[in-house]
Amino acid sequence: MPVEWPLAPSEADRPVAPARPRTGGTRLATATADFFLDEGSRLSDEERSLMAAMLRGLVHEIADELIAALPPMVAARAEQARDGAYRSLRNAGLLEREGLVGLLLRRADEQQLSIRLDRNGGSSVAKFVGDEDPTVAEAAMALTLARGRRRDRFGRLGAEFDDLAAEEAIAFAYAVAAALRAGTAGEGEEPLAAAAQALLARHDEGKRLEAAVAAMARALEASGRGGDEMIQQLAKEGDAALVAALLARRAGIDGEDAWNLFAGGDVMMLARLAGCGRATAAQLLAAFDMMMGANAPEHMIDRFDSIDDAQADRARRWLRLDPLYRAARDALERRDG
Repeated sequence: MPVEWPLAPSEADRPVAPARPRTGGTRLATATADFFLDEGSRLSDEERSLMAAMLRGLVHEIADELIAALPPMVAARAEQARDGAYRSLRNAGLLEREGLVGLLLRRADEQQLSIRLDRNGGSSVAKFVGDEDPTVAEAAMALTLARGRRRDRFGRLGAEFDDLAAEEAIAFAYAVAAALRAGTAGEGEEPLAAAAQALLARHDEGKRLEAAVAAMARALEASGRGGDEMIQQLAKEGDAALVAALLARRAGIDGEDAWNLFAGGDVMMLARLAGCGRATAAQLLAAFDMMMGANAPEHMIDRFDSIDDAQADRARRWLRLDPLYRAARDALERRDG
């Protein structure tokens, strides 16, 4: 029988080879940083793959939007640079932006946390589409459509241009436009800049997936269905994003801060801030056990029991301060040791 060779990986997916002398000091610096990186902070292969696929898809999405807005002759030339745009932007370091990587990491976390969704009885969000409360039904429909648009053919959750914050969207659109210029022989400078401006004029942060999740949480709370019972049900279904959004509203903190607590290993503090009962805290641990890391379940629930009202109040006051102030204070404390 003939032997079938596996398909060659694309350039973007090519595995990293052992040490290569031709890379010189750059290779050594990268290896040193990677070698001493804390194991708990390192991305898993699956997370890296998910984030790379999302980012490549986002680059191609923007490239297609820009090309469609160009004059025919310029568009035909820019099309030649489309496939290499992702690699060019990576090599130039133009994709190494905290806001962009933060979005990709959140999506990867959501995908990982919801990987065991219980779909046997259908999701609560889908059921709410036909709810008697029009606000709840509208929010459920908007969230269902938003999630559907972002899922690829494998069912993996992705990101759209509108999911980027305004500052990140501006930098990203112009970076992709600059990458496409390489195929236009210098003739696409002004048309590409104009296409990027037109694209940015349509950018709407109100269409972010997080905005749809927050609207759903707001509708449930307003209808009196944001209590522990709902949180337990959503946790059983693996709807991490909506659970975190409901906990954020109950805790009176920003949704981004709630997500960072939820996915960052301090879900018990979030449960305390939201006034959850012990049974609800235990359900969160059971549904999203991958958040525990090396911690045993009993240690995590002990953490819940050990947080008193004074500690919760201090944490709430801190999280209600402006994020820029908190970031500055953290940076100063790190500098001072």
